Amino acid sequence: MNAPDEFLDLSHNALGRSAMYAALSCAFAYEGAGSGPVAIAGSDFNAAFDPSVSEDACSLREGAYAGGDQTALFEELMRFYGYFGLARGESAEMPDHLSVELEFMHFLTHQQERSAGQPEAVESLLRAQCDFVARHLLRLLRGVRASLKDTSPACRDLVELTEAFVSEDLQEISRRQTT
Repeated sequence: MNAPDEFLDLSHNALGRSAMYAALSCAFAYEGAGSGPVAIAGSDFNAAFDPSVSEDACSLREGAYAGGDQTALFEELMRFYGYFGLARGESAEMPDHLSVELEFMHFLTHQQERSAGQPEAVESLLRAQCDFVARHLLRLLRGVRASLKDTSPACRDLVELTEAFVSEDLQEISRRQTT
């Protein structure tokens, strides 16, 4: 599935990108699965994305696809989040969960919008976004897409839409950095 043009067009505007990342973050959290750009029934969400419920489910955690030392991955993610003044809440998802990584991109794009008119701040935020997407978010999304076994069209569509949006966003961020 290719992402609808109206979603991909959001990548040209920090406020639109922020809204899209927020919606996608919500959609990949169990509590938000019934809303967002693609609504998913709770039972379908569990069958597709909760390995504790279904042995065929794929993980929404980057650690499942990163290989190597999980502690190093968590430390790197927490450094990313901490650099921008963010900390993990006591009952929050793990730092490598897809909804958390999408929420972080929502935060960064929102900060970019707030920093409009401050070229150095915007450039710094674009570098952080590019680095985070390339090193973490796309690896996670590609892992989820490759391991998704569920036949729910809504789950597959959500994963494909998200990967298409994030890939397009990375291209746009990279293009903006070179201009």
